[in-house]
Amino acid sequence: MYNFREQLEIVKQIRIAEGEHKTLNCPFCNGHKKFTIDRLATGELLWNCFRASCNAKGRYNGERSIEGAKAYLSGRSEPKSKISRLPIPAITARVEHNTAACEYLSNVNSLEAYESGLIKIRYAPREKRVLFYNSDATGAVGRALYQLGAQGPKWMTYGDVSTGIHVGTGSKAVLVEDAASACSIARLKDYTGVALLGTTITSNIKSALLIYKLIYICLDNDASGKAAQMTKKLRGDVFLRVTNKDPKELGELQLRRILTNELASDQID
Repeated sequence: MYNFREQLEIVKQIRIAEGEHKTLNCPFCNGHKKFTIDRLATGELLWNCFRASCNAKGRYNGERSIEGAKAYLSGRSEPKSKISRLPIPAITARVEHNTAACEYLSNVNSLEAYESGLIKIRYAPREKRVLFYNSDATGAVGRALYQLGAQGPKWMTYGDVSTGIHVGTGSKAVLVEDAASACSIARLKDYTGVALLGTTITSNIKSALLIYKLIYICLDNDASGKAAQMTKKLRGDVFLRVTNKDPKELGELQLRRILTNELASDQID
């Protein structure tokens, strides 16, 4: 792990022009094409590594360039930093062509949602990951099928998944942590699983939830504190459900019982 000062010393050595964006091998963890860096006309440096195991991330307010200073004094807007995202893998295959991918989807109760056409799922052979796509295929999250550790994090994010991953056609949304859990929820015909891809509700996800009549927050016991905080960020009919097991490990009857059990007493005003 590198502290901010150590990161800054290394980042300053990277040659990058004002207004330029670069994607590089990470100089801290050696992750292949996982590191992005931007230099704004303000002189700011922004850098980030997409590997969850790497702490490379920072912002440095450098000196403003002559052009940037002129823009500032004249009141013109300066270029804004682009949001840095990993591109979706270009080479993918049907999951049916990979035994490990099919076994994984079956083990996490996601195969039915895929076979029913509720979600696009592909296998990326180079990355050895199962890709769960969002509704318009502009983004995806990839679950590693190899042994976790030095090769990379369990989940990787590609493209734009800022509104989460919604799986299902029901009018009741069930907020869960990951895409596999959202697929598991989608087996219940009147519910839609919404993968937060974490344990926070962003403004984009909050806006995307306006189409649902009811909202359930269904997280395991380890995230119960964060789940309670989420209810304060949402309006309307919101219900909190905490489970002993991850939703992707539960059968349909178990999930339905959790969601419908003592509904009125758990409603959040």
